[in-house]
Amino acid sequence: MKTKFSFILKNIISKVNFRVHSFFLFGLFLVSCKSIEPLAPSEKIIDPPISVAKASYLSIPIEITLESYYKSAESSIPTSFSGKEKNCEGLSYTYQLKRDPILFKTNAQGLDFSTNLSYSLDLSYCPKCTNLFSNEGNCLVPRFFGSCGIKEPMRSASISFATKLEMAANFTLKSSTNLTKLDLIDPCEITLVNYDITSTLDKEIRKEMKTIQTEIDKEIGKIDIKSTCASAWKQLQEIIPIESYGYLKLAPTKIALSTLKFNQNKVYFDLGIESFPTIQTEKPISKPIALPNLSEFKKTDGFQLNMDIFASYDSLNQWVAKSVQGSEFLIKGRKIRLDSIQLIGADGKRIHLSIQFSGARKGILYFSAQPKLDITKQLIYLNDIQFDLKTKSILLKSAKWLFNDQITKKLEYEAKVDLKSIITEAKHEITKSLNQDLEKNIHLSGNVHKMDVIDLFPLKKGLFIRSEITGKLKLNID
Repeated sequence: MKTKFSFILKNIISKVNFRVHSFFLFGLFLVSCKSIEPLAPSEKIIDPPISVAKASYLSIPIEITLESYYKSAESSIPTSFSGKEKNCEGLSYTYQLKRDPILFKTNAQGLDFSTNLSYSLDLSYCPKCTNLFSNEGNCLVPRFFGSCGIKEPMRSASISFATKLEMAANFTLKSSTNLTKLDLIDPCEITLVNYDITSTLDKEIRKEMKTIQTEIDKEIGKIDIKSTCASAWKQLQEIIPIESYGYLKLAPTKIALSTLKFNQNKVYFDLGIESFPTIQTEKPISKPIALPNLSEFKKTDGFQLNMDIFASYDSLNQWVAKSVQGSEFLIKGRKIRLDSIQLIGADGKRIHLSIQFSGARKGILYFSAQPKLDITKQLIYLNDIQFDLKTKSILLKSAKWLFNDQITKKLEYEAKVDLKSIITEAKHEITKSLNQDLEKNIHLSGNVHKMDVIDLFPLKKGLFIRSEITGKLKLNID
């Protein structure tokens, strides 16, 4: 009986052991085939503090063609003038003046104007008058009469003006026009009873020329520098698309003007802009601000921008993937292939990344890394790459052989973003975006000479990259 019971017990135990053993082998089979899929990192996100960028200064040369203002002044100034003075005793006269088209040109401080005049003069002279027989008076002796430019070719004279210009604080031009030359080419050589009329003629012409001076200053006052600056200011606040990179926002805050210069019928000045420019992969919201009052002008050579660039991890992944995707290596005799890499976020100091892999095993691994910038080589690389805690935990349970520093070393070696080619392309695209017509009569042109990345900060949704850009920018206004 005892023997039979022992046989039955052994039989039961052997069956149980077989089932346990079979179950254990089946479990190992499941573990070996199942993909490794740990949970993604869930650290609390605290973006690092970012220092405020230094103000950037743009010195934008502006040129304004004055031809339209010349035409406006020409049409507003009378082409003929007349006057008279009637006296019973002394000199009485009437005159006619006609001007030729005005020649405009620039000088170092402003504008010069010149024209030729044609004139005629009809006069009489009474040495002595009496009011005895008339309220208007009667000449006691016969009047002396004379004329020039009447029933003969009109006499000629030449005149010149100079206008000095300066910019007022409210963007308007202050002008001061003065007669600089009056040359009577064909003077009226008439002398009546020792009375030389040359000085009288000179005085009358100068009086009439004040009309021209007034009109010139009035027309110069119409040169709308403020609207030009306001238009330029408005356009500089527009978001500028940069193909393949995102959007450039200059964000101007202050405006200033240099001293005006004149040459070849154009006025030149530099528009000084203080700004805080950024480049973002997503189109930023633009909130335009009104044209501020003029600030003190700071001369710079072209533009020197402290450019802040926000690059989302989605946009950076394509660059990182180029350096890692497809890499293969052996870990303890087992082949592993890195199929894809993605930057998925940051915890304020370290970037989180995920790696999809295949080969001896397949699945996904999570890591954290410290992004570093090599300013000299213009290279972003990942330093101190470590397995994420949840990934580490699951590997220790199911595939300890994968918990190997070969992977992290491989990533540290491969996962780099060489900025030189990106910068070259970015310079080209930024230059292209700086050459366009902002409005019908406002043309923006420029180019980027140099671009360097100087700092970076890992944020929740992307890398905040600080760069320095130098170049030239110009506005032409027709």
